[in-house]
Amino acid sequence: MPRGLKQGFIVLAAALGYGGWAVYSNMPGQLGPTGPAEMMAEMSHVAWRAGFIQGGYAGLLTLINLAILERLFGHLRRRCTALQAAGLTLLVSTVAQYSIIIPVHLLNGTPNILITLLPGFVISTLFSSAYLWHVAQQ
Repeated sequence: MPRGLKQGFIVLAAALGYGGWAVYSNMPGQLGPTGPAEMMAEMSHVAWRAGFIQGGYAGLLTLINLAILERLFGHLRRRCTALQAAGLTLLVSTVAQYSIIIPVHLLNGTPNILITLLPGFVISTLFSSAYLWHVAQQ
């Protein structure tokens, strides 16, 4: 499969997966009882907004992260062991991503930021590790 097409599928999966999770984890009733219908409607609106925001930036950040992983790992690999290069690359890319992601959700007023982001943190760390392993094999 061509590299661009593969990256396109990865970006689409990130946008749909993370966006869908943000909607689900912020829908009224997910974390306990809800109130009047007006409040539930507003909370549903916030949940969908969180989903579109998280889905949108997840796609964009995934595309950027792929480039960072490849370039930074390649640069560090020439200066240290593969394990050190992978660890530093994961650390830098994670800090860079979450220094953008957390403020975006704070500005949005996302009610359940930790629950919204925790699965993505685990998934993105595992994905980035696997992607780096693939890059290292080339």
